[in-house]
Amino acid sequence: MNVKYQLKRLARHALVPLLYRYPPFALTPERLYLFLHHLIETKDVPGAIVEIGCNLGGTAVIARQMMARLGIDKPYICIDTFDGFVEEQFATDVALGTPANDQTMFSGNSKELVAKIMKRHRCGEVELLQGDVMQIPDRLLPEECSAVLLDVDLTEPSYVALNRFWPRLTPGGVILVDDCQESCSWKARLGYARFCEENGIEEKYRYGMGLLYR
Repeated sequence: MNVKYQLKRLARHALVPLLYRYPPFALTPERLYLFLHHLIETKDVPGAIVEIGCNLGGTAVIARQMMARLGIDKPYICIDTFDGFVEEQFATDVALGTPANDQTMFSGNSKELVAKIMKRHRCGEVELLQGDVMQIPDRLLPEECSAVLLDVDLTEPSYVALNRFWPRLTPGGVILVDDCQESCSWKARLGYARFCEENGIEEKYRYGMGLLYR
């Protein structure tokens, strides 16, 4: 690993109490609202809540704290490489127009850092599953999901994740795909649109998110 990013990681770990006093969420406010709204709407739908592409875990902290206050008792699972984009997957989207210098945007993270942030905000029960969503073995994924937030930005992992999690979505459940606005450098919308076309599902968008309802 690049020395620059090693130092960046060490600094983040040491400064967790200062840097992450408040949950470091990256979703825009309207999309965060939409996700939280659907968690409430699906509170009686059985199955785990899964966040794919959690970055530093801020969205999970906010969601889990809300769930605790509302008495929503479900497993919450975060899936991430915890080390930025997979090079080959990112290169595919560079060819589609994603700026090449965005590749290191989420580098310098680690599973240990996110675990510290979770613990600081009393969300230590959130399960952190490290790996590429395209490669994680089926046996490690939850059998049933009630809500899935898919925020991996790129075409292929978005498409593959939808194919893996749509069959696991229980009736009444929902999948939300971030970064699906038309004027966006991220290409998640292409993966979402491809999945919808292949499965005969109408594309639905709200606040720049693609939506799938079971």
